[in-house]
Amino acid sequence: MPGRLEQKIIYYWPCAVFIYALCHAFVLPEYLGKPAIEDNGIISYLTIFLAAGAMLQVLVCARGEQQSSFKFALYAASYVILVYVLREADVHRLFTEEHVTRLKFYRHPEISIFQKIAWGVPMLVLVLCFFYLLTRYAKTVVAGLLNKSPWAISLALWAVTIFVSQLVDKSDLNNVYRGRVLEEMLELCAAGFMLISAWQVTRQVRCEKH
Repeated sequence: MPGRLEQKIIYYWPCAVFIYALCHAFVLPEYLGKPAIEDNGIISYLTIFLAAGAMLQVLVCARGEQQSSFKFALYAASYVILVYVLREADVHRLFTEEHVTRLKFYRHPEISIFQKIAWGVPMLVLVLCFFYLLTRYAKTVVAGLLNKSPWAISLALWAVTIFVSQLVDKSDLNNVYRGRVLEEMLELCAAGFMLISAWQVTRQVRCEKH
């Protein structure tokens, strides 16, 4: 039963988000729907909550892992997800309007060198962690996709969904209400796929131990 659930949830989740997105965009009055998709709206909070849940699952799994190399990989993955969570929460706006994950921030002449270093170090760690995970586990992910493993499919769907959301964010759709709904729902869907993939991976790790 759990194995069937792992397979079905990959389809249930985007379908649920799609149905809600249609209701939000075409049924819910704009004066009610617009506050929900703002940066401090309920959809944004739900996205952050799902992504944070994925990070916590990976962290808990890392704490119980005995193999040092895999333990390090889990901690590296949790750091990548942490930055993802902080980005969704727009934590950078507490210090600067320019986004710290963009090269534009480090080229900006009005931003002090202290700020660039303070934010650049965590971003460098992020790049190193991501590069490490990519070089070490890219083949594993590809093999998982070829074997139709649920966790690999969920991870791939996360990557595709977050990529499409960024395209929408930079397009003219971001200037209209329904385009904003689309972007927020894509980000919500991506965070859900991240949580699903983390749950599937950590569950597999626990099953292998027993």
